[in-house]
Amino acid sequence: MLTAPRQYAGRLASLLIAAGASPIWLPGIQITRLPADQFGELDAALHRLHEFDFLAFTSINGIYAVMGRLESLKGSPQAAVQFVRDSRMKLCALGADGDVLQREFGLTLDVSPQEASTQGLVAELERRGGARGARVLAPVPLVTGGLREPPVVPRFMAGLERIGAAATRVPAYLTTPGFPGQAGLEACAAERELLQEGRVAAVVFSSTAEAQGLSRLMGGREVLADAVRRHGVLLAAHGPCTAAGASEVLGLPVPVVSKRRE
Repeated sequence: MLTAPRQYAGRLASLLIAAGASPIWLPGIQITRLPADQFGELDAALHRLHEFDFLAFTSINGIYAVMGRLESLKGSPQAAVQFVRDSRMKLCALGADGDVLQREFGLTLDVSPQEASTQGLVAELERRGGARGARVLAPVPLVTGGLREPPVVPRFMAGLERIGAAATRVPAYLTTPGFPGQAGLEACAAERELLQEGRVAAVVFSSTAEAQGLSRLMGGREVLADAVRRHGVLLAAHGPCTAAGASEVLGLPVPVVSKRRE
């Protein structure tokens, strides 16, 4: 069972199919654009992009959100890219997300930590020196719809503050439940039955928020945890931060953890 939003689910599903598995896609969250009336903070930050020393992307969604918004503000993809170049700030991204900056937008990646996590990025900025007093812009998700914000971004901001950086977070896109409302619960009846009958071998999380979303769709934390225990369902996560967050949400260990962010 894959709980990733559509932006991530396709590639993982294809890899699982190639390995002989049968993926069941049940997105615990959805990633969407900000509503038109909620671009104020992001637009204000983008208009003064030249005032920042670093633009720190914590996910590929942030990259697409920022570049897409700049395209709307500047009139074309080319103008958006040139605006970023003219700002002369350094670009930070995690793992393969940096390839997107270079391949799709032709932008130079300046900082990519060996440990592809937000805490890895903090450590890399500290290791390089010059972090104290540096102005860092962090485009992050606005988590809403009843979901609690996972600790990743708050810990990232705290880490930047700890090393002396002046960090600014701005909402760049929305993270909301994958199947909201009563209609969503009814739409997932077949997947709940599969889990309760022991026909799901594993559940894979790509973010902590997905664990929250899946818990709701499966009838609550205790119902989900009971099914996992009864049937020996294997829990897996994309990276140690997601594993720790999902474990906290579900009250269960997450033994399978990926080591590379791709």
